Amino acid sequence: MNREPEGITPTAAVIALVASGVVSSVGLLVWRSSGREYPQLPWLALIPLGLYVVLVLYAAFKVRQYVQNTSALLQATFQPTPQQARGTLVAAQAGALGGAMLVGFYGANAVVHLGTLDVESVRELFIRAAISAAAAALVSLAGFAGQWMCRLPEDPDRDEDRRRPSDDDGIAYG
Repeated sequence: MNREPEGITPTAAVIALVASGVVSSVGLLVWRSSGREYPQLPWLALIPLGLYVVLVLYAAFKVRQYVQNTSALLQATFQPTPQQARGTLVAAQAGALGGAMLVGFYGANAVVHLGTLDVESVRELFIRAAISAAAAALVSLAGFAGQWMCRLPEDPDRDEDRRRPSDDDGIAYG
């Protein structure tokens, strides 16, 4: 039985998160062992993550409304091209995986600081990393939600076990 691709799966996102977390942890420890300070995580970095969540969900919601034909007014004002719908789906899938990888990176930043949380400056880095990891998790969740919203409804006329018409059907195939 040959199934169609289901899109980005949660398993793929978890694998990306773990791989990113391991590579980031090792990289941060090597960075620190060479005498350098841990990188600063700016609060400003949260703005693009928030914008990504809003834009992906907005675009996916509009595609979903169009596909489900829930609003006659929307049908008249917004008719996405196949390229726009595909772009929305790709952006959602990129958010699902990219957000998971960012959770791994920011999570690694938080984990390396766990042993020294009694130092105020380290606690600040930990808080920034934890909040950034939460924002990245929202990006990943928005990506999965967007992927789900871009899903086409099941076609009742489509039968996976449908036989291929033969020459007996009067149809010539070349």
